[in-house]
Amino acid sequence: MTNKDLPSHDFYQSLTHLTLSVYIKGYGVEGIKDQVKVEFDTRKIKINLPALPSGPGAEGRTISFEPLYDGIGTEGSTYRVLNTKIEIKLLKINPINWPSLLSDPKSTSLSAGPSSSSSSQTTTTASAPAPVEVTPSATATIESRKKEKKNWDKVLEDELVEDQSDDKDPNSGGDAALQKFFSQIYGNADPDTRRAMIKSFTESGGTTLSTDWSNIGKG
Repeated sequence: MTNKDLPSHDFYQSLTHLTLSVYIKGYGVEGIKDQVKVEFDTRKIKINLPALPSGPGAEGRTISFEPLYDGIGTEGSTYRVLNTKIEIKLLKINPINWPSLLSDPKSTSLSAGPSSSSSSQTTTTASAPAPVEVTPSATATIESRKKEKKNWDKVLEDELVEDQSDDKDPNSGGDAALQKFFSQIYGNADPDTRRAMIKSFTESGGTTLSTDWSNIGKG
């Protein structure tokens, strides 16, 4: 029997074993399955089938799978006869993934069946992202943004001393005096007091001004 005449079959595998299913019917009944014999060689599987009472297997026949893709352990390989197939479990000598059952894939129509997730040996290599070219102008922009820092001292002074010459507001005189007073407090304050004034003023939207950093700093 040539490889092209082999019955329908497929397999799945792990690094240590390969399980081959040969789909032939009629040999799983009592009194016949015990007569099915599978012989193992290092690079060959030989299935001896008995004669059936009727059907295409009325005469005994032999099925051989050779040469196998890699060596097997004859003592550790087993088989069992089921109603619709003969299941053969091969012990691999080498812990590798077989791309095909036989050493010459062109001589058989067999294609490897699905492998379990634990036996998959496929390695996917992610391609590295293309390097991003940074131009001198872009570098200068980035550096300038890093160096930018909000001058809250200037913001508070601008808010506290805001256009004291606005004649359109009838209460501008009182506001100007109050703003000047706050400005003097800020100018003569220590660092903690300034931080308290800045934090309270900015977080309240200009409605609250506190000089107590011990309370404001906890917020």
